[in-house]
Amino acid sequence: MANWNDVAGYLRQNFKIKQDSDTFLTLVFDVGGGRSQLVMVSHGSMDATDEEFAIIASPIADARITNIPALLDEAADYVVGGVVKVGETLALRHAVPLSNLDLNELMGPLELVMTAADHMESKFTGADRM
Repeated sequence: MANWNDVAGYLRQNFKIKQDSDTFLTLVFDVGGGRSQLVMVSHGSMDATDEEFAIIASPIADARITNIPALLDEAADYVVGGVVKVGETLALRHAVPLSNLDLNELMGPLELVMTAADHMESKFTGADRM
């Protein structure tokens, strides 16, 4: 069983943190080929239940200049995450419940979100801005 403090502590101990607050961490990963990818992990809950989550999100592109239907079609091929719009940024987001999470189970979804978001960013923007 994990809680948010366990998740945040694990990430702080094992990765370089770019931005750190009580409920939100930002990490930057080198994904090879001269590319990097931003990943945010935050603490969340649903109003309908008392269940808490670690929310993993990674930005993809500017919503104002992206072919959103094509991006959604691309996202359908991935086993993790869904595309969300935060402000004018499209991101791939996935949540894992904390109540039965072993900390090592966090890394699989985090790596999949990071890799998929970087792939979609490259495909839809041709750049490495996120």
